[in-house]
Amino acid sequence: MNSDDLKARLAQQPDLVPYLKRIVRHAATAEQLPPRIVLGEDAGSSDLFERLNRLLSGRCRIEKGKYILRLAEPLRAAGLWQPFVDAIGYMPRPDNAAQAAALARDAAKRLRLLHPGERALVDALEESGVLRAFIGTDRDREDDALKLFDACLRLRDAPGITLSQLGSDCFNDSKALRGGALRGQLERMLQVVFDQPDLSSAELLAHCGVIDNPYTSHAIVFAPFTFHMGAAGAFDFPRALFAAGQVAVLPWETIQRIGRITLDAPLRLVTSENAAPFLDWVRAGVPAVYTEGYPNGAVRGLLRHFAAAGATAEHAGDSDLDGYRIAEQIGRSIPVTGLLPRGGVAHLPHKPLDEAQRARIENYIARHPGFPYLEELRHTLAHGWVEQETAGGAGG
Repeated sequence: MNSDDLKARLAQQPDLVPYLKRIVRHAATAEQLPPRIVLGEDAGSSDLFERLNRLLSGRCRIEKGKYILRLAEPLRAAGLWQPFVDAIGYMPRPDNAAQAAALARDAAKRLRLLHPGERALVDALEESGVLRAFIGTDRDREDDALKLFDACLRLRDAPGITLSQLGSDCFNDSKALRGGALRGQLERMLQVVFDQPDLSSAELLAHCGVIDNPYTSHAIVFAPFTFHMGAAGAFDFPRALFAAGQVAVLPWETIQRIGRITLDAPLRLVTSENAAPFLDWVRAGVPAVYTEGYPNGAVRGLLRHFAAAGATAEHAGDSDLDGYRIAEQIGRSIPVTGLLPRGGVAHLPHKPLDEAQRARIENYIARHPGFPYLEELRHTLAHGWVEQETAGGAGG
């Protein structure tokens, strides 16, 4: 049957065309058809199936609710099915993958031109597929990706801002980053920029300096100090609370307005990753700051004030990857003179690592040869990890 005859028959039976398109796609894109082609769902019409089967010389079957064409080896050559291609026609699908890859490359190129000092970061975003997955084939999203990159740099270099303000600054829309695709892409880019692929959304944003609310984002501190706020004067209630064995809770907004803090004597703080050990330090009268996992912008800001006043810190946390990364993050705000317990964790009960934890540590070590706690991480790889609660609080 030639293509003209086939076209005439199909003009009388257009309901067969959707089933034949599967054959056409294979015949137009490959040298051989597969031995089994699913033509479509069983329409429940014996007449339709019989007409389709007559056209295909009795090679159709119904299997599990689908019309199936089975072809013996001699009938699989694509050239034998060219009349179907000519009669029905074939429009190749656009190469979306190639288009998406090109747009992602273009976005990366533009970012390197706009931010020549951030080539390594742009390379990481491109290689991770984050740019390509977001932009896809939508050119408008390429411009959005550039604005999101600016938002990430803003958080990295000057943390402490609400999503509303960040959206207003970067998109001229205070609601732009509160939800939806832009919010999701911001978080994926922040995971790369801050090298934090495993944090929850709330933890990630807090870690990157996003302030949910200037008055509910806070630092919890137990230490004898006075803070000064310019014309507003000096506030010594943290010192009074310390003397009474109570903590002070300082909102991010207050910490932002602090000009300096003063100490009566040299101060060494304990920075505690977890809450229960922090309570032990408070009960023992030991100056401490609760980081609540990764330190948020309020905690980091307060620690910087302590550092400017000459204070240092010892960090107490879990001996897993996150625990040591928290210690490293704290060290960016205040000098960390050591880890607690001071004798190390070798003598304490260890928890085994699962395969995901092990792979995560191995990958991190490979990517960060200059990490300050490499030896501690290697001990964790060899022996497992220790919870901060196991190490003890004030007894550390």
